[in-house]
Amino acid sequence: MRLVPVLCLSVGAACGPAPAADAPAREEIFGAAGPGEFILLAATGELVSADIEPGRVLGPDVNLGVYAADSGRGGQAVRGVAFNQTVSVTTSGQGAIGIVGGMPLELSVTRAETGLRARGLVAGALSDYRLDERQLAGVIGRCSYELTRAGRYYEGARSCGGQPHQVTVLLPRALSTWSDAALATTLGLLLGA
Repeated sequence: MRLVPVLCLSVGAACGPAPAADAPAREEIFGAAGPGEFILLAATGELVSADIEPGRVLGPDVNLGVYAADSGRGGQAVRGVAFNQTVSVTTSGQGAIGIVGGMPLELSVTRAETGLRARGLVAGALSDYRLDERQLAGVIGRCSYELTRAGRYYEGARSCGGQPHQVTVLLPRALSTWSDAALATTLGLLLGA
């Protein structure tokens, strides 16, 4: 597993001082990314990274497993810890329901020609977001995103209750093999805190 140095540990947190002069440059961070690595890099210096593997999301602030659900209905369970919050979510068909740090996560997920759309609650906050080949946009938890695809990345503005700032998100191809509900849940956990 390749880990990228973490400059700020919380997805939605306001970062402290500007990155140090010896902090890795954007090109170095994305150049060092492994084929299964998720990266969120904000202009404020915030960096979130995690390796996405079959059935697992692992990073400095995230340790999640994706398991066959006990319900016998063919769903999956997403369990573990994300940003110091316990996660216990069950996905089935086109939905997800569970708890994140004591707050509800309940999503209805649909897929159309234009891509994936999730609507409902992420950590108790109303959410409505879309992911397709051209954009990652909408409200995820307490943050809003307006990102456009540029090569391997999605780039644009994010606001988490304050002024919008530039972010770049790298989504690994490994996520495309996950069920729609597990993918929407994982995006909600990584981007909506």
